[in-house]
Amino acid sequence: MKQINTNTRSLQMEIFIIYYYLSFDFANCYQVVFQNLLKVYEVMLQMLKVFISHSHDEKDLALAWQTLLDHVSQGAIEVWLSSDTKPSGGMKIGAEWRDSIYEKLSAADYVIAIISPRSIERPWILWECGVASGTNKERGLIPVVYSMPLSDFEGPLSSYQAYSGEEKDRIIEICERLLVEAKLTPKKQYWEPILDTYIGSVRLHRPPRNAGPTAVSIWMRRVESHLNSGRISELPSLVDSMYSSLGTDSAVDVQIHELLSQVFLETKNYGMAFNEVMKALEILPDDLGLLHRKVLILLEQGEHGQAKENLDFIYRDFPDARFLPEIAGLEGRLHRELFETTGRKEELETAISAYEVAYQKDSYSYYCGVNAVTLKLLAGRLEEARDLAANVLKVCHDLLTHDKVSFWLDFTVGELFLVLGKYENALESYGIGLQRNPSPRERQKESALKGVRRIFTSAELDTKYLSSFEGILK
Repeated sequence: MKQINTNTRSLQMEIFIIYYYLSFDFANCYQVVFQNLLKVYEVMLQMLKVFISHSHDEKDLALAWQTLLDHVSQGAIEVWLSSDTKPSGGMKIGAEWRDSIYEKLSAADYVIAIISPRSIERPWILWECGVASGTNKERGLIPVVYSMPLSDFEGPLSSYQAYSGEEKDRIIEICERLLVEAKLTPKKQYWEPILDTYIGSVRLHRPPRNAGPTAVSIWMRRVESHLNSGRISELPSLVDSMYSSLGTDSAVDVQIHELLSQVFLETKNYGMAFNEVMKALEILPDDLGLLHRKVLILLEQGEHGQAKENLDFIYRDFPDARFLPEIAGLEGRLHRELFETTGRKEELETAISAYEVAYQKDSYSYYCGVNAVTLKLLAGRLEEARDLAANVLKVCHDLLTHDKVSFWLDFTVGELFLVLGKYENALESYGIGLQRNPSPRERQKESALKGVRRIFTSAELDTKYLSSFEGILK
């Protein structure tokens, strides 16, 4: 069967042209052409339409199905998937994507849902299948399962007849049934080459075979065991083993990626920290905590341009985020470091403003308050810095009366005492912080020592006391 032209507007124009010529009573041959075009147009309207629902990282499987159905039906089954990059396929350019999805789902006769241990937990496929079922109860839903036995397939879609996407006989069965629905005669004797191509695509895709909740839970326990036993240096090789075992280097579970990104950040393995936080963001792209960590890692890597782009993204999508102490801290640090590398005073003033805005919004965000103090010192505004230091110190003393106190609060009190020239009080506060449980890690002690050195320089303190602070914080 010759493949059918699916460009409806083009056919409509051809029909209009032929009809125009007929109005002048041209030769009978035009009547024949016109009638044939009408027949083709009617066939197009009657084509069986199949919508393939899939997660983005399993688009190869969806494309394999599109190629398979196109070949076995010789173009008589119209297959649509959002990841189709052909000019005539996928999302309409400039169109709102939800409208495109809804339009195609409403027109579809069948929906093939690509299911795997990862996608079974994704809400997107359930949403598409729910829309399909809601708009037409008679629409067929066909779950096709990969990398898991059918007995493990649970959830709302398990009430439909499911098929294994890796068993050749089941694939043939689906193709035969769809061809019958399309009023076509299956010709299986010609299918062997395209079936082999499909099976090859499935093998190349290699979706995760063991990335289900049980496997992830086991690997989470192994990671935590390494942390609790002090085997942090072995984590990179453990993570490599995890991805090899799960059969993927893509995102598998937000909790494990979030934990690993934190640990690698603390141990200064910024490359692996960045990889893990990006995997976590694949699953929770709008999580402010993860977005904050991404920017923090970029700052640790000295990637100021990328850090600024990501901060701008946060402010665009979360306008009130600039009042949050953690986010304001990122902006303040970014512009402070830009000032240190460029010497531009406007960067320093922007940093001070970022910290002050957050502190004024919430005076208990002492972290922002003390950073505004130290930057005012750097700007030569000594009196302003000391006045603000006395104000922040009152807030910190109030917080010290609470049941649970972080070593960061003690370190902050130490910095404020330093600004006010009270060396002994400052040393005492740092000492208390070092004894807290949990105690500060090496990276956190280094950060505190950098703050001490900045204060000694900008406040023009007596450097003979500096060695005492270096002694306890190194």
